[in-house]
Formats: sequence, structure tokens, C-alpha cells
Amino acid sequence: METHLEIYSTKFLLERYPKTTDKNLRAWSNAELLVLDYISEKHTEKIHLYNDRFGVLNCVLNDKKLTTVWTYASQQKAIQQNLQLNDLSTKVDYKTPLDDLEKVDLALVKIPKSIELFELFLQQIHAASHENTEVICGFMTKYFSSSFLKIAEQYFEEVEQSKAWKKARLLILKSPKKSISKKDFINTIQWKDKVLQQYYGVFSSGSIDIGTQFFLENLKIKSDELKVLDVASGNGIIAHEIAEHNPEIEISLVDDFNLAIESSKINLKGKKAQFVCNDTLDSFKENSFDLVVSNPPFHFEYENNIEVALHLFKGVEKCLKPNGRFLLVANSHLNYSTHLSQLFKVVEVIQQNKKFQIIECIKKR
Repeated sequence: METHLEIYSTKFLLERYPKTTDKNLRAWSNAELLVLDYISEKHTEKIHLYNDRFGVLNCVLNDKKLTTVWTYASQQKAIQQNLQLNDLSTKVDYKTPLDDLEKVDLALVKIPKSIELFELFLQQIHAASHENTEVICGFMTKYFSSSFLKIAEQYFEEVEQSKAWKKARLLILKSPKKSISKKDFINTIQWKDKVLQQYYGVFSSGSIDIGTQFFLENLKIKSDELKVLDVASGNGIIAHEIAEHNPEIEISLVDDFNLAIESSKINLKGKKAQFVCNDTLDSFKENSFDLVVSNPPFHFEYENNIEVALHLFKGVEKCLKPNGRFLLVANSHLNYSTHLSQLFKVVEVIQQNKKFQIIECIKKR
């Protein structure tokens, strides 16, 4: 796995967090290198960074006055890890996509997979822009679509594409439009007789995804399951349905994505719930939950990767009380039962259809 990068006459050690066994993956892309090459002769001191997933921009530009707009708890950990590995200051000015920013002179964006999240980034930048604001967006050409161009053109008068370099390109945005129609950047989703809300960029923006629907249609809560954990909780729909089942249930929600957590706070208002933005379950005590539920992720941006889910499963086993249950829904082809059988003595597929399985695990100690 490639971990050493030489740029601006300086060598950097950059590692991925979470760790991966895939030796073809590294902590930076050619899109980020193209961004850094483009700004190499600029003298702008204040720079806003977006989607710096593993911290390459924070490390290379550490001598600048940086503001990092973060979206994932694992992203913050990756940035801190790589700053430490390179003996750089770990003091980072973090903002979320929902915060108000001070004046933006130059913004660097690695275009995310979600078009909605890209628009949320541009809206935030535009709100703090001035006539000379410039936004440099890097992307790998195989992941780009004209939809990103259309979004950019809503906020900026000048939208240019660079030439390709090693399968990467830039979108260069200048001259912010003086007047644009404002949006709430919240999607409204109908679920049976309920209305849920979630911020742009949160998984399955138009409706409850079919895997979660299958899970909810077959979910049965036992009367003694009063402490519940929802892992990779998304907009909180599973936790919401469980809380509706019994008002005495205390439910904890954990998700890596900060906008998912903020969405679930809206949807579980008034419930006995706590919300944790984290990519691990380390903040929860061992043997503390009667029931854990999950529709775990198996995508990491454009990568299909079950390593994150497998790490979460280990945390679930620690958090469950003896004889506690772990219920999850997953695509059948992922074969999670094989991995779960290494952690739990009882693993059973209790419902399935052509695409999904609901798996029940019992912790026996």
C-alpha cells in the first residue's frame, strides 16, 4: 500500500483511517494532487477545505490558515492521525456543513459521491462568498456526471473544467451569483402515516430504502428489551419505530455521518434517545444493551467495503448483554452470517427475500 507522498518538495506519510487490507487503496487521490498543483502558486492564506477524507490537504497546506468542513467522525480521526504522523499541529478549525462561515476566499473541494452534499457545500460557500471567491473542485473523471455541472452553475457565473491529468479533472468556479433561491436543504420523506426529515446527503434521500423497509416490516421487539442501540442509524427511522413501540425504551443512535445524526435528532424529538456521531462503539460500556439493530453500510464513498461493518460487529458483541440480541438487515450476497458466526454462538437468518436477509445473533456467555 502506497503511504509516502512527495509534494511541494516535502515528503509526507499518509495512512488511511479506518485501516484497510486492500493494498490498492491509499490516503489520497489524483484529484487532490491536481487541486494542490493548481493552487501551488497562489498566495491565499485563508483556505476552506471540503471532503478532505484522509487529511492530505490538511497536511500539505498545514502552514496556511485552514478551516476544515467535516462530515464524518472517521474523517476527523484520519486528519488527526496523519497530522500526528507528520509531526504537524493537530489544532484544526472544524466546521460542519450547517455552520455559518466567515468570508471564504478560496475553497478546495474533493467532490463527494452525493450530488446533494455537493450542493450543500456550495450553498455554504456561496453564503460567505465575495466577488473574488474561487472554488476548486477535484474529481476522478469516471465518477463525474453533468449533474455536478448543473449544480455549480446555479451558484457561480463562471464554471470551467480543466484538462484531464491521470484520470482526474478540476471544476473551477468563480464569480458567485448575486442572487440565488434559498433552500432548506432538508428532504421530507413519507413513511406510512409519518413524515420524516433528513438533511441533504443522508442515505436514501427520496424514500426509506427497501432494505430498511423489509427490516421494519419484520421487526418484533420483546417486552424486556428496554435498552436499545441503533448502529449506522441514518435518519433514525428504525430507532423511531422502536421508540414508538414502547415509550419506556431508551435508545441510543450512532452514525459516522454528522448530518445523519442531526437528521435523527429531528425525527426522534421528544423520545428517550441519545445521539452519538462516531464510527466505532467505543464510547458505550460493555454488556449494556438488550438489543442492537442495524442496517450496516458496505459502501465507503465509491468503494464497496465491508471492513467497516465487520469492525462494527465486534463492537456490537461487546456492547450486548449476555443473551442480548443483534438484529441486522443486509444484502444476501454479503454473506455476513459467516463473519458473525465467529463472534456469536447463535446466528440465524430469520427472514429473507430475493435481495435481503434479516439475521438474528444471540450473545451467549
